[in-house]
Amino acid sequence: MRRLLLTPVLVAGLVAAVALPWQRADGRIATPSDVAGVVRALPHISDAQAAAPRRAPLRFTIVDVAGAVVHAHPGGRVIGTIADTTPLGSHSWAWAFKTTRDRAWAKVGLTWQPNGRTGWIRLAHRARIHTAYWVDADLSRRTLSLMRGRHRLVVFRAGIGAPISPTPTGHFYVTDLVPTGDPSGPFGWFAFGLSGHQPHLPPGWSGGNQLAIHGTNAPSTIGAAASAGCLHVTSAALATLKRHLRLGSPVVIHP
Repeated sequence: MRRLLLTPVLVAGLVAAVALPWQRADGRIATPSDVAGVVRALPHISDAQAAAPRRAPLRFTIVDVAGAVVHAHPGGRVIGTIADTTPLGSHSWAWAFKTTRDRAWAKVGLTWQPNGRTGWIRLAHRARIHTAYWVDADLSRRTLSLMRGRHRLVVFRAGIGAPISPTPTGHFYVTDLVPTGDPSGPFGWFAFGLSGHQPHLPPGWSGGNQLAIHGTNAPSTIGAAASAGCLHVTSAALATLKRHLRLGSPVVIHP
């Protein structure tokens, strides 16, 4: 069983159900390639680009994947089953990267190791949510941005993995919402468990390998490369993120 890059005591503080704002909409699904384009373009928006005709809203589809049978391709061989809950006890939701033309199947990101695994699930009778909120983590700038579609709402400084345990890059999503119960502890008052894993744990580390965005009681690590792989932000940043993110919200980490 995988564990968060946090201590097991946090499990007791899990929120079983969190009422967060979400939006039901008919916007098209935002794929990883769409997000990559936004990540590349946002820091260099020109006046000409700003004056260009508005594009369709960028929205993401999140699917309730509890108990879903996973196929290699639509109707193809079965490669596994998604658990009803995560190892930390949260209901299983996932970011749907794309759907078939008839909307009968969705390609979802998986929490299975190694990072980057995907599979196809049937969508019949499964709850779906459309949201515009996501997180853009820029390791080179050591920042974490709350995004709404193509718009950067707020930018936070973030601590990243140390050279010996670099933060993995990729397309992930929130799997767990964890109040720690210890605001002065090493993980701050709240943590967002992510669907990714740290394949390069530092020697002697025993806190698990699941990636997370969380707080810290060492302010000097914010903006520094000093963690076991997780992203460290301030208490205020956690509060802002908590108001907008939910289970399944996309988190894109890039170099």
